[in-house]
Amino acid sequence: MLCRVTVAQGTLEGQVRTTYNGKKYYSFEGIPYAKPPVGRLRFRDPQEPDSWTGIRDATKPGNKCVQINPYSPTNLIGCEDCLYLNVYTPCLPAEKLEKLPVLFFVHGGRFLFGYGDYYQPDYLIRHNVILVTINYRLNIFGFLCLNIPEVPGNAGLKDTIMALKWVKINIKYFNGDENNVTAFGESAGAGVVTSYLTSKMADNLCHKIIAQSGNMLSDLYIVEEDQIAKARYLTSIMGKEISDVREMYEYLITAPVEELLMAFISAELSRPPAIINAYLLPVVEKKFEGVEQFFDEHPIVTMRENRFKKLPVVVTLNSHESALFLRRDEHGNIAYENNLQYFIPRYLGIEYDSPRAVKFAKKLRDFYFDGKDVTFNEKYLDFISDAYFARDTVMLIEYLSKYNKDTFFCFFSYCGNMNTSLMRKLGFKGASHGDLIQYVFYRKNKAAKCTVKDQKIVDFLSEAWCNFAKNGKPTWRGQRIQWLPYDHRNRLCMHVDEELQLVTNPNWKRYSAWADLMGERCKL
Repeated sequence: MLCRVTVAQGTLEGQVRTTYNGKKYYSFEGIPYAKPPVGRLRFRDPQEPDSWTGIRDATKPGNKCVQINPYSPTNLIGCEDCLYLNVYTPCLPAEKLEKLPVLFFVHGGRFLFGYGDYYQPDYLIRHNVILVTINYRLNIFGFLCLNIPEVPGNAGLKDTIMALKWVKINIKYFNGDENNVTAFGESAGAGVVTSYLTSKMADNLCHKIIAQSGNMLSDLYIVEEDQIAKARYLTSIMGKEISDVREMYEYLITAPVEELLMAFISAELSRPPAIINAYLLPVVEKKFEGVEQFFDEHPIVTMRENRFKKLPVVVTLNSHESALFLRRDEHGNIAYENNLQYFIPRYLGIEYDSPRAVKFAKKLRDFYFDGKDVTFNEKYLDFISDAYFARDTVMLIEYLSKYNKDTFFCFFSYCGNMNTSLMRKLGFKGASHGDLIQYVFYRKNKAAKCTVKDQKIVDFLSEAWCNFAKNGKPTWRGQRIQWLPYDHRNRLCMHVDEELQLVTNPNWKRYSAWADLMGERCKL
């Protein structure tokens, strides 16, 4: 059988592939879902894709979006023509008509790096689902905001919406059900997919959410800052002092890709090390005629005022998320941050070094470190994991479950062979940022290390995720306990370790300490 599919824009030729355990599937990679954002389209909202004549080769991935190689910071990879997606399906209409659930995955990488085809479908596609992975604009190309119609901000987020629209129109040609799309993301990608709950742009485009290790309320995702000042700083790094926004726009739209990215990386590195969010982030957009806003208000307001979509949601949190973000000095020793003011939630609007900030930091020190100087131990790891991840994750779950009975929480502390080596090197048990995802997406080098216990975790997660995509409930074969939703009475979560246990939120006491400190602004 020819591996061809005709979509709204033209005919694609993909290829037949086989999973690691011998299951056949069809792969279509490098499919354009928007017009290339080059030339005068740089920084602009994505535009509808062009059609083509003849047969388009879809046997290899499209270009990565412009980014620094994280393993070689002086090495630029990718290009601006990068808005491509990949579709992996277990069957095509030519052999059998189906309406399969769709998992739409948005990658992480702090909005600095990452690409869709890194994430392979072998574990998930066993369960008769379709996987879609995407590229979207990153760093300065995806998140510059000049508060003008041409650069309103959030281009990278709007790219993901354009990809969802492509799925809505075309996924039926791959046997997908356009009315059963689960938006699924990790880290920054989890921030993106949870923001679909509050963005009107995502209305009717997805029907369930899986958010692994990230969310839209986090300080790592959205911070209210002076966007024009940030852009001016970038142009000053490039050797230009420009005050007029229009003049700045004309300069940036024609600047070489390498210069833009290097200026962005310089700005990244100019900040205190405790600030780990990207230099440019999603924003609440100003309103312009003819320009659709991704955010028209801060998502924390939308959640608090109960204006969010009531979709089934799975939220996951790893036990020691921030182990990945520990800094080391030139001798390889862990460099801990003793100034706890850097960890005060920025959505509180507390001015640095103000009496309130000093008092807040003292209370954090008293709670986590018994009022003593910070030293590196598991308490410090708990503290920065709470400050960067757990605090805002639990806040999201609390908001969701207040109004949405289909909210499921997963706490992941399993430490197996397929985890990254971070926790073992630190001498602690548990899971860091990026560990759970090793059990969701196939990587040949990871699979080579997979033990019998690891395979059980792979099977549990892939089946629970796919059944959630099918019917809104995370279930799996041979389950001995029911995964009950999170609510304000019991605060239950599925604790994934050597055994699966349904337990009360293990972070609740520490979250409550933050909630008491945050006061009225974040009262649930």
